Amino acid sequence: MRSRHIRLSAISLSALLALTLSACGASGSDGASGDDADKPFIVYFTGDYSGAVSTNNASLDAGIKIAAEEFNAAGGINGRKIVVETANDQNDPTKAVSLLQQRLSSGSKPDLVYPGGSSAVSLSLLPILSRQKILSVGGTVSTLLNDPAKFPYHFGISSPGKDYAPALISEAKAKGYKKIAMLYSNDATGQSSAEIYKEAVEGAGMQFVEARYEATALDMTSQLSQLRAQDPDALILNGYGAAALYVMRSRAQIGWDVPSYCDQLASGFPYMKNLDAGQLKNINVVVSTATLASTEPHPGLAGFIEKIKKGPAADGIASTGVGLYTTGHDALALVVYAAQQAKSTDSDKVKAELEKLPQPTGAPLWYSGGPAGQYVQYAYTAQDHFPTASEETFQYVAPGVFDGDGFYASGKA
Repeated sequence: MRSRHIRLSAISLSALLALTLSACGASGSDGASGDDADKPFIVYFTGDYSGAVSTNNASLDAGIKIAAEEFNAAGGINGRKIVVETANDQNDPTKAVSLLQQRLSSGSKPDLVYPGGSSAVSLSLLPILSRQKILSVGGTVSTLLNDPAKFPYHFGISSPGKDYAPALISEAKAKGYKKIAMLYSNDATGQSSAEIYKEAVEGAGMQFVEARYEATALDMTSQLSQLRAQDPDALILNGYGAAALYVMRSRAQIGWDVPSYCDQLASGFPYMKNLDAGQLKNINVVVSTATLASTEPHPGLAGFIEKIKKGPAADGIASTGVGLYTTGHDALALVVYAAQQAKSTDSDKVKAELEKLPQPTGAPLWYSGGPAGQYVQYAYTAQDHFPTASEETFQYVAPGVFDGDGFYASGKA
């Protein structure tokens, strides 16, 4: 029923897109002023194109490029053609900074930046982008990124890490847990995640114990043994890319099957394809309700998925799911919508519009919030540049796989 519904409704969404852009002056001359009116709108996308998380990056890249094609076909962003430039930062903050500085010194600056695939990279780039007054929208979720006083031109497209914690606390209370342990990577991303879960666990009256591993580690058995000796009722696991797999293998190696809950980063790894049932005993992953196979999807996803399948990153839909593609797509879609409302592509005017963005009626131009944005709302303010989650936004489920359309099928191999 789901796939039939989204196939039929994709036609109406295409019509809605054209009407919305036309009504907001997407192809009119009043959208961009001065010298920018005849210049392309440059989107600078920096990510890992050759390293450990290049598959994830390919999905993000495909999403933002499909969005550029869609909006260009409807008149661009207030009459300006959207051009996507890419840079291979290899998920290295130092390299990302160097590449961005080279890009800025080469001529005109980009209009919008997608600042990397990890919080560490984003944090390295935002000071530069803030000084240059360049808009950035990204999917990285460290709470340090949500600082409008420090990074006034940055907006998050994905829910911040703190929005995942309530799903864990709800589970812990239902199971009667008293002590929860956490193993996390000793970098900015892992430390940020640990701070979030520690505050949530202790705020709920439970004890929190922790251990950390170096991001380059291949074996975490000693840290897990240290935590096991403290006899926790449950374990939170943090890891990005291959590190998440090493965490799971180390847990299985010491024979510890305590109920374990992956944080938002660790939940993205395709465990069912790399581990057996014994290694995944009592493992739970947190997923967006909007990406579950059992959830009614945004009506525009059918056409979007068909474009993914016809593109160069088609294979990724089975490994990363549709969520990363929509993250890339929606980073641009939000800016297009804000520019429509502002009738300008000036960074200060778009920023101001994002901070008071009117919520659209019906299906919005972005996909990740679910139908009519019922799971995630992009209701930014001058004090909060991250989206707002509801109680239904995330769920803990058994590990599964993505189906042929990139939706998460829990508990299925």
